[in-house]
Amino acid sequence: MIKKDKISDLPSYAKPRKEIQGAYAIGKIIKFFSFFGLKNDALNEAFSRLPDLKKEIEHLSTIPDRFNNQFAKLGWISHESMNSPLMEKAVELAENGDINKAENILSDHFTSTEIKWLHHRFKILPEFSVRFNLIQKAYEDTLERRFYSCVPILLLIIDGVVNDISKNKGFFTETTDLTAWDSIAAHSSGLTAIRDIFNASRKKTNSEEIFLPYRNGILHGRDLKFDNKFVVGKCWSTLFAINDWARALKEQKENPPIQETQITLRESLRDLKNTIIEHNKWKIKHEKTLKELEDWKPRSEIELSLNPSDFREFSPEKQAFNLAQNWLNKNYGKIAIQMYRIGDKDINVEKEAGKIRRELEYKILKEYKITKIKDDTPAISEITMDITYELNKKEMKKEIVMRMICKSPYGEIGINGQEDIAWEFINNFFYRLDF
Repeated sequence: MIKKDKISDLPSYAKPRKEIQGAYAIGKIIKFFSFFGLKNDALNEAFSRLPDLKKEIEHLSTIPDRFNNQFAKLGWISHESMNSPLMEKAVELAENGDINKAENILSDHFTSTEIKWLHHRFKILPEFSVRFNLIQKAYEDTLERRFYSCVPILLLIIDGVVNDISKNKGFFTETTDLTAWDSIAAHSSGLTAIRDIFNASRKKTNSEEIFLPYRNGILHGRDLKFDNKFVVGKCWSTLFAINDWARALKEQKENPPIQETQITLRESLRDLKNTIIEHNKWKIKHEKTLKELEDWKPRSEIELSLNPSDFREFSPEKQAFNLAQNWLNKNYGKIAIQMYRIGDKDINVEKEAGKIRRELEYKILKEYKITKIKDDTPAISEITMDITYELNKKEMKKEIVMRMICKSPYGEIGINGQEDIAWEFINNFFYRLDF
């Protein structure tokens, strides 16, 4: 396998730069014909955008290398499935001297519902699908902030998956080849680099908090304080990177691609037009998302009202209030719709309502009051509620905390404060009502 010194040298990154250079050459031909009076306004307009497009392509092609330069030593690496705006924002913060804020953003992302699409991602390759039940439990523990539970599980999954792929060597074995052709995750600055960091020797018991998933220290009981969002986030990021590496191997990217055939001038012009159109669409969406995430702040106490009449339509507290009202009215079908589930598969509302009915029919809600609202991340809020309910004809009083998660109906990131978003609750309190 040919070694590439930089990720930007990989074929998938080099190709757009080559194409834009080819477009410049075509542009010179167009100018030549224009000199003789043969003009095409549409072509001239397209080529007038080339400088900006070239600049953008060159900028984007540098992001993975710059990301690894800043974060690989901290346990984060760039990979194909990493959110591009997230990676770009982290690089910007790190290069401006605020690497702590960058790590917080990365950790918040990889411990939130923004990795929800793992439901599909990890069901394709057999090495992952056979472990999907454990992966799903680790995800649920992550959302519930049970970091002490999900870290060991994720480390075991990481090692086992690689062992199955390489047939006899796990992720933490020094001789395991974690490279692949034309792969960002499997570049020499990626998985191999963090594997060596995670596999560091930990020979003494350590009660100080750690921020790297040291496999030997955690699984051998030497590092005792590993349950934080940084360690969990790095485990998830690594698992996604390993999935990208496995996909690269499956697609046989470890072998150089055959030489591409030369395309015609007409095909070049058509491809250029499509590239410009798609790039402009992506750029508008990309900049809008970045701006909204950058500007988002949790609401202050002054902005928050505990009076239900003040609740905004698309707020987490409004949805939590509706949930309690549905419980009070024994409307189990509506509660089923409000419940958060992994994946996007349509649910059988009648069947799910039956499950909730069996869970709540002996837990009869009498009174409820929201006492606290806390915005955790752009997509997660916690609503604290005091409830009075009847359990087997005995009156019970309890404080429950509902973890609410928002999503956009269009598949984009849902951000607290937007209009037309949906809030769902994680069922983390039903079972606690029995005692």
